[in-house]
Amino acid sequence: MAKLLEALAKWRGRAGRGPKVEVPLPKLLLLLRILGSEGPIGRYALVSRLKLGEGVVRSMLSMLARQGLVEVRRGRGCRLTPEGLKELEAILRSHRIADLKPLDAPHLKMGAFNVAVQVKGAASKVKMGVEQRDEAVKAGALGALTLVFKGGRLLIPGVEEPLEGADPRLAQAIEGLFQLEEGDVVALCSSNERWVAEEAALAVAFSLTA
Repeated sequence: MAKLLEALAKWRGRAGRGPKVEVPLPKLLLLLRILGSEGPIGRYALVSRLKLGEGVVRSMLSMLARQGLVEVRRGRGCRLTPEGLKELEAILRSHRIADLKPLDAPHLKMGAFNVAVQVKGAASKVKMGVEQRDEAVKAGALGALTLVFKGGRLLIPGVEEPLEGADPRLAQAIEGLFQLEEGDVVALCSSNERWVAEEAALAVAFSLTA
């Protein structure tokens, strides 16, 4: 974890002309997750998925490669190293992110891709779920649904209505996806692009543990 945070601090403080692009930690973690899922992957494909400029992505990859967290091979693409995976998992654990997975729920009709994130013990941070939806939309999602796990059931915040009553298919899908415990939060983010949905899920999770 220390290597990744150190690398990000150095990258943010790097010398150079012109304005610097501020890249938040969730965006950097998204880069590592893309590399872990799709690597080896080319730089141009990363630019498209991350919605960042080519120069920024190239600079980030160089910084991560110097720390031994990613491997960049000319003509062969980039991939996550075992050390990079270890750092990624440590950061997620430190923010109580237990799991982050795609969820097949076409009946929701929000976006083509849904990504759910489980955040441990964050239920007290959720009021009506509006703040989490706003975080997701700010990250590019079409919408988001936040749920809390209390009394052995997923509840819709604010009204405290059991999800199983409002949408039994969704409740069953989420409970089959995660090992939920009392006080956990599940945020479901939707987008027409998988990695936008995942970035939104990370942004919501970080907002709950800040």
